[in-house]
Amino acid sequence: MTAADIEAIVVGAIRNANLARPPDTQLSEAPDAVVFGPGSPLDSLGLVALMIDIEDAFADHSVTLSLSNDHAMSQRQSPFRSVPSLVAYIHTVLAEAV
Repeated sequence: MTAADIEAIVVGAIRNANLARPPDTQLSEAPDAVVFGPGSPLDSLGLVALMIDIEDAFADHSVTLSLSNDHAMSQRQSPFRSVPSLVAYIHTVLAEAV
């Protein structure tokens, strides 16, 4: 799976998550968007919900992925801070699984 494929799935999951969010708390669907942290409307519960949405989106593509694991939580910089950092993290996780 390419980085572009991963980005499309992540942005699609963000788009779907926005359907349930009020307009003033929607996440940016831009490829360079902040996901979590300063500049993001997500709190920790919202992040967990988004991670589940992303995992489900990958499952729809027959890819098993767990984002809420010790590896993700032990990173020096959060892989959840932006779309590019999340895409890079997922790309690494998928490459390690092969």
